[in-house]
This record gives sequence, C-alpha cells and structure tokens, in this order.
Amino acid sequence: MSAVPLAVYELSALRATLSRQDMLHAVEQALISHADGRIVAPPPGVLLFENPPGDCHIKSGYAKDGSVFVVKLAMGFYENPSRGLETNNGLVLVFDSHTGKTRAILNDEGWLTSCRTAAAGALAARAGAPARVSALGILGSGHQAQLQARWACELLGIERVVIWGRAPERAQHLANALQQAGLKAQAADSVEAVFAQCNLVITCTPSTQAIVPADVVRKGTHIVALGADSPGKQELDPLLLQRARVLMTDDRAQCLDHGEMSHAVRAHLISDQADVSLGHVLAGKARGRFRDDDLTIADLTGLAAQDIALATLAVQRMQAVD
Repeated sequence: MSAVPLAVYELSALRATLSRQDMLHAVEQALISHADGRIVAPPPGVLLFENPPGDCHIKSGYAKDGSVFVVKLAMGFYENPSRGLETNNGLVLVFDSHTGKTRAILNDEGWLTSCRTAAAGALAARAGAPARVSALGILGSGHQAQLQARWACELLGIERVVIWGRAPERAQHLANALQQAGLKAQAADSVEAVFAQCNLVITCTPSTQAIVPADVVRKGTHIVALGADSPGKQELDPLLLQRARVLMTDDRAQCLDHGEMSHAVRAHLISDQADVSLGHVLAGKARGRFRDDDLTIADLTGLAAQDIALATLAVQRMQAVD
C-alpha cells in the first residue's frame, strides 16, 4: 500500500479559502471556549533573539471536543523590513488527536497568526468600546498595525484612524495605505496627539518600556494592548491598569507572566485577580464597560485556542475542496 502524501497547504491557498468573517467568528468562539475551560494548552514557549532582535513563539493544544491538536510556530524579526524581508514568518502543524497522525502542515508564513491576532484585537476593541468612538488610534506602524486598523474599523464601523509610530515615515506610509483602503487616516507626531483625538486605541509595538503615559489617557477611553506578548515587553504605564474600571485579559496566567497586567501586579498597584476574562465578556457573562466615562483596558497575550480554531477551520475548508 502506497503512503498517502502529506497535505501541505501554502499561503496562497489559505488566503483564497478563509474569509475574514469566518476567522472572526472562529476566534470569538475560541476565546469563549478558552474562558470556559474547554481548551487544553500548556504555557507557551518563547525564544528571544538579541542580534538581530526577534522572537519565536511556540503554542500548542487542542479543544476537548475537537478532532485535532496543533503545534504553531510564529516568529518576528524586527529588522527584516530594512533588509527587504517580511517581519513575520511561521507555520502550523496539525495532528489527529485520536491517533497522533499528521493531518496537515499549514505553511502560512505567519499569516494565520497575524489574522488571529487582528481578530482578537478587533473583538477586544468592540468588547470595551465607548458608545461613540471619536476615532481609532493605532500605536505602531507595522503589518499588525495595518491589520488592527482595518479589522477593527470594519467590525465597529469606524471611518477615522490616527496613527503614531516610532518611525514617522512608516506611520505616514501606513496612513497612506489606509487612505487607499477607504479610511480617513492620518499620522500623528506623538502618543499624546493620538489620545487627544481618540477614545479607542490599539497598541501593537514591540516596545520594552511604557510608551503610553498615564496622564495622557482621558476618562472614557478603551485601550487594547497587544504588544506585551513575551517577557520583557511593555507598552502601558502600570498606573493605567490601576485606574481602569474594567481590565480584560485573554488569559490571566499569561498576562500575569508577561502581559501589561504583570507590571501592575509587580508594582503592587492591582491584585492578581483584578481582571475579567475577555471570553466571558464576549459570551455576555461579564461586562466590558459600565459607563461611558470608564477607562477600560484589554490585555492580550495570544492564545493557543485561537491557533487551534483557525487551524481546524483551515484544514476543514482545504480538505473539503481537495
């Protein structure tokens, strides 16, 4: 009996098969499943590189009611754009959870990780957004910043975006790209200028120190913090978490280890149980906002549940057309 060829799905095929709406739905259900304890996943592994700076995240797990388990590698090397290379790369290995046989290799080049992060950011933005969003602020100017702007604007019906980046020319380039996509986008010359115009802000930088001072954030603002996804990273002044009426986390243990929450807890500004689960907010079991003048924060570190959900969806869709 001849061996069945291993299914390897390339980025172009994945892009053609998975819609943004389907991925948003899958990630939302994944966040809810994780909060309800229906996901089995060990703590993520992280490889950190110094010269040149970069990281590789290793996440794995399975859904208790699913048929596969997943091992995902996603890496980012932050000097790659200056060399004409993409910042992100990666792949996803999918195995049968009953036999251990390899079901598929998703050679997504980091695209699925980018999409699941964009989906989680957009869902977290919706979960705590004030009733009227003046404009969406984006701190960051890379690939994920562009995805966050487009996915969040589409989900929430926002038209205006204000962008700040450490490299002003890249922030302006992103603003131009978003304008071509039909959004009213502009670059700002400071973090303060973003918060002066925006009451919904998504942070997605690789910063290792706080770039958002507490005194520039007004009441009624909702912040989605994505950057602190590995040890040593930080974007927010910990005092902001002390001020927040609602702090949502995708996973308490991860956020206590290396999220924004970890810095506030270590500074003895909040307790280690000051948060509510984003999944519970999405399921309607907890509130993401009580009043329009609340300061609310979502601290996201990235979940294996999201990778499991998109990998499962991808294999189902790809094998249906094989």
